[in-house]
Amino acid sequence: MALLDHISSWAGKRAYIFRDREILVEGGGDAASAECVASFVSSDILRSCEDDTIGCIGMLLRSETAAPEGCRFEPVPTYFFEHDEEENARAARMRGYCAWLDANRFCPTCGQPLQPHATEHALECSACGRLLYPRIEPCIITLISRGDEILLLRNIKDTRGVYACLAGFVEMGETLEQALRREVREETGLEVDNIRYVGSQAWPFPDQLMTAFYADYKSGELRIQESEIADARWFHRDALPPLPKPGSIAWRLINKKF
Repeated sequence: MALLDHISSWAGKRAYIFRDREILVEGGGDAASAECVASFVSSDILRSCEDDTIGCIGMLLRSETAAPEGCRFEPVPTYFFEHDEEENARAARMRGYCAWLDANRFCPTCGQPLQPHATEHALECSACGRLLYPRIEPCIITLISRGDEILLLRNIKDTRGVYACLAGFVEMGETLEQALRREVREETGLEVDNIRYVGSQAWPFPDQLMTAFYADYKSGELRIQESEIADARWFHRDALPPLPKPGSIAWRLINKKF
């Protein structure tokens, strides 16, 4: 069915429309209505999908696409900060689902095109029968304390001068705590203890689940992994550098919002 044929069935539903790391919102700051979809032409749209379990649609747009009249794009962390956990879960789900569909077009076993499964949130290969389900990549993120100081890092890819918490992916066979200790050791040369889990956040860029921890400095001299980290320092809480935007789990860790 063509995209325009979907619009009448989408009327009244909430639409989660994304451009890179931004979400389309209406004047009051809520996610755009599905009627906004009619403002876009097919060449604007990378991927669209519908999720009947939550009654929402999702859409990925090309980077150069302009917001329709009466709407604007805002950073996803800002949206997360301004809305509750239930709403943020819907937005993260639709962004992640669209990105997953966009990245998985062909069967990894036989190379034939994949199609949405009739009853499950999955893609199915009609040639070999393989089913693919959406993936979630578990990550750890931690704020390390040493007395009144906290350890903050600037990623080598950062161009804004922002310092954030240490983070990394969980590897096969690891527990979250093992992954945390390994990442700290690899990126900073430090050892930590008193690890405390405090919360999590879906971070759909494209499919991370961030698991947040506090930890205490135990031993070691700061020695950064130069292939990953541009700078790492101990900062007193009264003299912090530029930080991540509100809405990110790093901001919550640093500002004790758990």
